[in-house]
Amino acid sequence: MSPVRVTKMSGAGNDFLVLGHDEGRRLARETEWVRHVCLRRLSVGADGVLIVEPLGPDRVRVEFRNPDGSPAFCGNGTRCAARYARLRQWVGDSMTLETAAGEVRAELDDEQVRLTLPPPRGLGRPTIAFGDERLTGWWVDAGVPHFVVTVDSLDDAPLDRWGPVARRHTEFGRAGVNLDLVERKSEGWIHLRTWERGVEGETLACGSGAVAAAFAARQEGAAEELAVIPASGVRLRVGLPGPREQPQAAVVTGDARVIFEGTLGADAVRGFEVS
Repeated sequence: MSPVRVTKMSGAGNDFLVLGHDEGRRLARETEWVRHVCLRRLSVGADGVLIVEPLGPDRVRVEFRNPDGSPAFCGNGTRCAARYARLRQWVGDSMTLETAAGEVRAELDDEQVRLTLPPPRGLGRPTIAFGDERLTGWWVDAGVPHFVVTVDSLDDAPLDRWGPVARRHTEFGRAGVNLDLVERKSEGWIHLRTWERGVEGETLACGSGAVAAAFAARQEGAAEELAVIPASGVRLRVGLPGPREQPQAAVVTGDARVIFEGTLGADAVRGFEVS
């Protein structure tokens, strides 16, 4: 394998490997390459791979791959893609990104990126049962499906036990869901932990999870705009303008930071197996 130029970026605690379209066409659609390079400690490690392609003076295409190689939408990744495109001087400080969730508008202020996303949709308030336990929450489509459950204490909630079960529960069909646990500690603030499908584990942040959590909180009487604190501690601001049950959009503001730029050699994806 010839050397691969990558940029490592972080958005609210989600970390990504970002590729330009030339490298992306060659590698990132290869599931095994993605699975190997995202594996922590044996390779670079990441919550996913982004491919960014310029389409015009104010438009780019973004493709996101989970660590298991599956395609998806990623809110924090979309912010990183917007800043990557700006740093490459493909676009200015405002742009439209074509994503798996539709067109997303982005506005940049240095490392802070404001996204205007399609509005989340409530899909119901199911109760799921497994063993002697029951969880009731909000089922929300925020570009990807989420099941949002309010808990008394995030520290005490067994996300590592609930996450794998909820993620594949028959209530949510073959696609499954991400599980979001939310604690509302004070007015205008919510704290969040997320178990993500495709990662199959807890991540330090989830952009679409922040939107889903804000939507669920609003159904329970929270304000139109909230500060969402994921496990990383890096704050996101989420606004849901419009009617409570059918907001007009989701407006998410947060960081998109460049960690390093480098070149991966063949050893990054060989000499070890992934299950």
